[in-house]
Amino acid sequence: MKKPTLRTYRRAFQIFIAIAFIVIPMLNRSRYSYVYGNFLSFHMFGIPFNDPLAILQLSVKNLYLTLNNIIGTLLPLILAWFLGTVFCSWLCPFGLFSELTQNLRKKLMPARQKFLPANHKGFPFKITVFTLGFCGFFIFSTTPVLNQLSLPAWYARFFQYYFGQDFISLCFLFLLGILLIEFVAGRRLWCRYICPQSILIILTKSLNRNRLKVDFIKENCICKPGYDRCESACSLSLQPKFLKNQLELECSNCGDCIVACNRMGKALFFTSPRIARLPSLPQINHFLPRPKTLFITLLLLIAISFAGMSIFIIVSNHQTDTVDTKKSSPLLANKLLSWKGARAEYYELLQDGTLICVGGEWPTNGYKGGNWEAIGTDGSLKIVFDSVVPTSYIQIMVKDKIDRNGEFYLSRFKKNNTSEAKTQLLTFNRYESLSRSHESAATHLNATAILNRYADEVFVLDLRVQDPKGVIKKILSEGDAITNEVMLTNVKYWMNTPEIIVSEGTLPSLPLNSSIRILFHDGHEESALFATRHIVDRSDEELDDPWF
Repeated sequence: MKKPTLRTYRRAFQIFIAIAFIVIPMLNRSRYSYVYGNFLSFHMFGIPFNDPLAILQLSVKNLYLTLNNIIGTLLPLILAWFLGTVFCSWLCPFGLFSELTQNLRKKLMPARQKFLPANHKGFPFKITVFTLGFCGFFIFSTTPVLNQLSLPAWYARFFQYYFGQDFISLCFLFLLGILLIEFVAGRRLWCRYICPQSILIILTKSLNRNRLKVDFIKENCICKPGYDRCESACSLSLQPKFLKNQLELECSNCGDCIVACNRMGKALFFTSPRIARLPSLPQINHFLPRPKTLFITLLLLIAISFAGMSIFIIVSNHQTDTVDTKKSSPLLANKLLSWKGARAEYYELLQDGTLICVGGEWPTNGYKGGNWEAIGTDGSLKIVFDSVVPTSYIQIMVKDKIDRNGEFYLSRFKKNNTSEAKTQLLTFNRYESLSRSHESAATHLNATAILNRYADEVFVLDLRVQDPKGVIKKILSEGDAITNEVMLTNVKYWMNTPEIIVSEGTLPSLPLNSSIRILFHDGHEESALFATRHIVDRSDEELDDPWF
């Protein structure tokens, strides 16, 4: 049996990553939330991984940086510091397809002339693309322009859109077009000359001379001049023998040249990464584990992850909803309540304990996913806005008697603990018998529309639909400020992507009208209409869109 080489392990890992970002959206649809995201922002068991270029753009533009963004950015940069641009050769799915395209070309057109000389440097072209894109973003745009040039991100997003909501994005045509151009040209043009995502990784690795890299011992080389197997093996069309002097920044540390050279004198090899400028620490000459050990460890991690996923799905499918016994009251049943500062325009309290929230943050046609129950006999009550989260609720304790203009104490609870907000003394502005209910028109999922004011007078509409059981197939949205009708699931809820920026620098006209159509897997659909009048002041925060 032929012994597997480093190239075999690398190819297997590339295929695993490519398949993983197809499977992950399918798992998210089944409410598996331990792993989610794409190549711009990814979370795995609570650990964030971010594209350093995306975070750089947002940080420079907004002068704002979160701890998660710092951690998520440092992790790939630390990897590049020690191992170089292994992301490009081991993780990037477009890199996999680009390599396979060139392999196919070699088989179909082995003698065809290639464009661009092999020793033509591509890094200056990347710097030019990076500079133009970054300056354009900083001066003209609120959207990180360079993120639109992230082909691995578009690869992941294609499957997020498709499996998340049965929406076929045309981005795959762009990916196929790039691959076709590379097939004709006979070079990996995008990875060599354009891809801006590799800029910060390349700059980071260039700061550490003791990182993992390809080295060459001239005395060991037995190849005939003009018949260098290492050059033929390099998918980036580099000259591995002369990387030290010319194109080392272009190398992705794939190791294909080393595998080819192992049969011809072993003149090429990887230098082990070491911690530079720390003489008190021993050099880490055996930093990398053996490929076989690394591969077996990877398989074990995959097995554990999928086992955890299976247990999660089985337990989730067998959970039963518990229904609290409602305590009805003649003072509250079939009544309408409202007070200043409430999240809804008013609340409908039905006889069976159902709560319907009408207007405000919720739809004007109502949301009926909550419940209420009486506390005592004086009209005091407990309101749970979302029955899926019964530990988060408000408690209304009537001061004297329940009536219009009557006073009451309002307390907010979360997970059975009083929140930081102190108990408030408020006044009812509406308390009346319910003449007409929104029960038949209301949606049973928690859908909200909140208008936030961020720093620099940026007004953003936050449109969300909670979907804890994964019953939604697709959501379409439209409205005064909505240009992108597609809503993208984020495991625990659905939200518009990108953010709906209503206006910048000027106060938007109110009410802000919007609507959504919710399509369910069982074939039925519901609608939610919003007329947003209230603005939530978040002017001490910079707008930070996690989907960019």
